Amino acid sequence: MAVIGSINSNKGGVGKTTTTVVLGELLAYLGKKTLIVDQDPQGNTSMQFHLFQKDSPEIENGILLPESEDYHIAELYRFRYRNGEEVKSLIRKTYIENLSILPSSHRHKLTQDLLVSNTGNNNTILKRALKAISHEYDYILIDNAPANNILTVNSIFASDFIIIPIKCEQYSYEGLQETLKSIIYIKEEHDLESPQFLGAFITQANIITNAFKETSKTFTANMNNMFFDTAIRQDTKINDIEREFKPLLTYPNSRALSDYCNLLLEMGILDTQTEKFLRDTIKEAM
Repeated sequence: MAVIGSINSNKGGVGKTTTTVVLGELLAYLGKKTLIVDQDPQGNTSMQFHLFQKDSPEIENGILLPESEDYHIAELYRFRYRNGEEVKSLIRKTYIENLSILPSSHRHKLTQDLLVSNTGNNNTILKRALKAISHEYDYILIDNAPANNILTVNSIFASDFIIIPIKCEQYSYEGLQETLKSIIYIKEEHDLESPQFLGAFITQANIITNAFKETSKTFTANMNNMFFDTAIRQDTKINDIEREFKPLLTYPNSRALSDYCNLLLEMGILDTQTEKFLRDTIKEAM
């Protein structure tokens, strides 16, 4: 059964999509069959794998236009898929071996309104769907929109763990606190044992500055050491992968790639053999 993780934050621009994509690439490189689930109607993760039409006219004035031939995550919620074959019909292979994606689309913008009008159990739609295919993957990573809504609730119900990226700034830190409060409330309200909060980590970090050192120290102290030791350093190659839709693994000298390798190790979700292989790979690259 797959280990399912959710990358959450109610603040935009903190690196959720980049984190999801790079961790997915790393797990695939390590030989793990990995699925990325794009829950964001903006579709940035799907765009990274050439599976999202930015200017697609699927919606006009809040109304769905005639059906597209391709179904995406919007249909998973719309039709409440829970059969393995139905869910697999939505999944696309990417250009990276071992890495697949359940893409988003513009139609996903209407999902919340659709669920509000439905009286069924709207919290576990994603969980039931992923359960039907979980045995076919080693890891499933869920990229969420910068919001606390019913889609985020679905990701929490479906996940084994959560990680939260933040920027080294006050507004992002406040967003972290709000996201944690929401997760705690949902778990307590529904008596959920999972997901486990593994930790938060700073992205786009200029680690040599006093501002970073003081701010990260304050964050860590205030959050009872719930921060990972690893911070993701500023790296122009991140802009390259977002602009040119290239895997970060094609940039072997990337500081951010090195940091994400260390973050993956620190998360503690790898088996012993794979962890050793990754540590050895990092040593050889140094």
